[in-house]
Amino acid sequence: MERDPMTIRPAGRVPGATRRVFWERKAGEYTSPFDERMLSWTEKVIGIAERRGVIVDGMRLLDIGCGTGGFALPLAQRGASVTGLDFSGNMLKRLAAESERLGIENVRTVRNSWKTIDLAGAGLEGAFDIVISALSTAVETVRDILKMERCSTRWCIYVASGKVSRSKACREMLLAIGAPLDPRPDIRDMKKRLESMGRRFIYESFTNSVEYEKSVEDAVKELAGRLEAAGVNPDMKEIGDAVRRCRAGAAGRKGMIRYRRCFDTGILIWRVDEG
Repeated sequence: MERDPMTIRPAGRVPGATRRVFWERKAGEYTSPFDERMLSWTEKVIGIAERRGVIVDGMRLLDIGCGTGGFALPLAQRGASVTGLDFSGNMLKRLAAESERLGIENVRTVRNSWKTIDLAGAGLEGAFDIVISALSTAVETVRDILKMERCSTRWCIYVASGKVSRSKACREMLLAIGAPLDPRPDIRDMKKRLESMGRRFIYESFTNSVEYEKSVEDAVKELAGRLEAAGVNPDMKEIGDAVRRCRAGAAGRKGMIRYRRCFDTGILIWRVDEG
């Protein structure tokens, strides 16, 4: 286990209600589903699924943990009848506003938690041709996967990050505040779960590389958000001190911090109508 002399002790666990507030607040910070870079990545994932035999046009599709519509809206534009499920009202409001702005009518939303929703009561059981979960912690356990399969009559698709490589300074910042280094959700974990369940699946991945700069203030906010998402109550002062100690190794323009990150995107596809 890696340890660091500057590691911050988390200020405490974040209760479930507080984590909901975090995601409601986070909705306003999400990139638009049709941002050029975001859409290019999304279309690459969808293209892989289609090339592997998934038919989108005319299909009934459930997007679990849909957020602001990163997959729901592009898939609707490709002809799917989409239901987006998320527990964040603000996420769904942004999705609805974007669909209205673009005149996308074949999308509806359900506000609920995947962990606790009554599938039969909500009319979701067996109601879809495709069920997808992309970059969402809603689906992580075997129980979550079985619920996915109960809703689908054909395909299940799971999308998540895998191996991540970071610049030294970025890695040091994460270690300094005790933030997790591995992504969540992690495609490698899901592969192991599907294998343990005896599922036959298709797996494909591609590598992404990004470089960007942030101010110290924005870097502190981002790191605090990582801790909150992991269920830890952040100490903003200690995070700020850690960022300032580490930024010398990642100096960008005019006091900005330069980030470099390389990560894998993994796509898992399996059918529920084949033994």
